[in-house]
Amino acid sequence: MASFWLATVAFIWMTTSIGAEFLRDCHTTDPKPYIYYATKTPYELINNEDSSPIFAAGCKAVMFWMVARHGTQYPSSRDVFRMKDRLPKLRKTILQNHKERRGTLCQQDIDGLSNNGSIRIDDDFDEKLTATGREELLVLARRFRGRFADFFNSQPAFNTQDYHFRHIASLPSQSSARSFSRGIFTNGDIQLTEAPVGDRLVHFYENCTRWREQVEEKGMLEQELTLFRQSVTFQNTLADVTTRLGFQYNMSSDDMLMIYDICRYQKAWYLEQISPWCAAFTSENLKVLEFGEDLETYHKQGYGHELNYHQACPLVEDLVTRIRAFKANNGTENQQRGVFYFTEGEGLLRFIARMGLAKDEQPLTNDMTPSAERKWRTSLMGSFAANVAVVLYRCSDDYKIQLFVKEEVVHLDQCQNALCTSTEFLDYLGSVADNCGRDDGCNPSAAVITYALSQLIAISLLVITHTLLWF
Repeated sequence: MASFWLATVAFIWMTTSIGAEFLRDCHTTDPKPYIYYATKTPYELINNEDSSPIFAAGCKAVMFWMVARHGTQYPSSRDVFRMKDRLPKLRKTILQNHKERRGTLCQQDIDGLSNNGSIRIDDDFDEKLTATGREELLVLARRFRGRFADFFNSQPAFNTQDYHFRHIASLPSQSSARSFSRGIFTNGDIQLTEAPVGDRLVHFYENCTRWREQVEEKGMLEQELTLFRQSVTFQNTLADVTTRLGFQYNMSSDDMLMIYDICRYQKAWYLEQISPWCAAFTSENLKVLEFGEDLETYHKQGYGHELNYHQACPLVEDLVTRIRAFKANNGTENQQRGVFYFTEGEGLLRFIARMGLAKDEQPLTNDMTPSAERKWRTSLMGSFAANVAVVLYRCSDDYKIQLFVKEEVVHLDQCQNALCTSTEFLDYLGSVADNCGRDDGCNPSAAVITYALSQLIAISLLVITHTLLWF
């Protein structure tokens, strides 16, 4: 009789254990894992692979202008130090938690974390471009070359009269520029131009005194993000990940976000592999964290504050000036036909906002539902190697313009068709370019002048009002 009861208990234990194991979802075997990791999304997962030739009836491409973020990189030395110090401790605890039957990771994910969860980053990798990052820019160039073969083949050799490559003073941007240039020009030496100290074109956001004083130092950037991390949505995500990894106490948000970072870095570094750290999150968890970074960039580089993107007017001015020069001279004078700028995510996102792209009708706020549809989504326009390109055509009746974001044609609201007339395009952005010399968004005196002028107007109106009351 005793043996019967022992067998029964053993059977119940086995079926319960097997059932619990069966109910655990496995990231390792997920056929459609969530791939949108905000600003650390691998470009090859969201790009436009169609490199078929693009034709505009009655038109010929005469200028190609592009600004791009650098490709996939390694973290900063500071972040690498933190990861190497903290992640092994977290990994050891997570594995121990599951030995003691806490946590809900499946056995495949536990095995992945045990076998492949160690952090292999050399100290001298500090923010350098990875092999994947170089490939992203090389293949990007080849695809654009395929789409506009006639344009690039008409002047196949590099020369500074026709082409200009400019990058900020950083290794990822320099390597990105070089990789892209090799995709455009298959042979010959390419001359790259490093932006000088104090550059106001591709590195316009660096040392922007006015923005620092009026936005950053007033703590305006952190307000929405702090409220979001205090929200029920974020706290539920933190609790969910805590339970999933088997901790008996609430994890810190810093630990969770560090795991999120190594998850998405590893996915970007090794596209064909699965990061075992990503098993910490469900798709819904990842959507919440993706929204959190979108919220941060929206208020730091996007539409959250006007000064964020007003800084990008030098790039708009450069683009508009070049288009106007082609129109004025009908392309008869020596003008650079290929212009390629390489910057950081901070610069690209500000430029996207200055162009009026990815603008939501309602501002992004901490109380929004992360799963809600939104245009400001950095996974789709601020990833590694993200880019904005403008192609100028000389047509039988006018000059026309085509705009690309991550290689997809974008139809501006200000234009009747996806192929803008130059008049529509310049009517939209001409005033931005024309006012840039007076106020580039960073000049501290611009704010003072504006304030003084507003006070003068107010005083004048007051005087006029009192004067009218006497009559």
